[in-house]
Amino acid sequence: MCMLDGRGQVSGKMQQPLSDFLAPVWAQCWSLNPGSDTLLRAYSQVRVDPKTKRNMLPDQEGVTVSTTVRHLLALGERWHREGANGYLVAGRVEYLADQEIWQRIVNGCNGKHGPSMFGTVQGRAESLLWKRKYFEHEAEVRLILIDRTKPSADVPSIRLLNFDPNETFLTVSVDPRLVSFEAKEREQEIRDAGFAGEVKRDDSYQKVLSLLEMHRDWDQPEFGSP
Repeated sequence: MCMLDGRGQVSGKMQQPLSDFLAPVWAQCWSLNPGSDTLLRAYSQVRVDPKTKRNMLPDQEGVTVSTTVRHLLALGERWHREGANGYLVAGRVEYLADQEIWQRIVNGCNGKHGPSMFGTVQGRAESLLWKRKYFEHEAEVRLILIDRTKPSADVPSIRLLNFDPNETFLTVSVDPRLVSFEAKEREQEIRDAGFAGEVKRDDSYQKVLSLLEMHRDWDQPEFGSP
């Protein structure tokens, strides 16, 4: 949503969208946050039926997987050996004030390479690692695929990348809001699908009974208006 405006500053230059200079790109988003209720609810839906205790939204239910940057880059290296037509970059998102993001875009467009900077691998990747502070809770890392070609109407909205989950994922966890018997069913389905890694139980919603050791006498509860 950026327009270059050269009117009154550059002879013969009118308005032009910055998108004309952007190389096609796809991204996969990961989080450095090992446990986030906000992200869980954004990507997995669970509504337990009060009678059957089963999730009424199984088609919208997700799992959590873990990996490392090293594993993701190894996946990219293999993809390149098989004849890739793009560049794969992994980077940590930087959370900035809105004005700072706009200033970086302006600086880039008016820099040595002009708006064409955003068509380079480095410029395109860096600009996709700037995000508003509003999303800082995501602690995001992005795996970015940058195409070698110029933008065109033939660019697909999704790029498929073959990979082996056993080589890429360290752990898999089902939604912790599932009732125990259904969680076990999901875990068995993961095994039956061929995953040999760790199926890790997420206890984030496990109820805990805490026994508080008292070292002094205490009064019984009293209720009423003051």
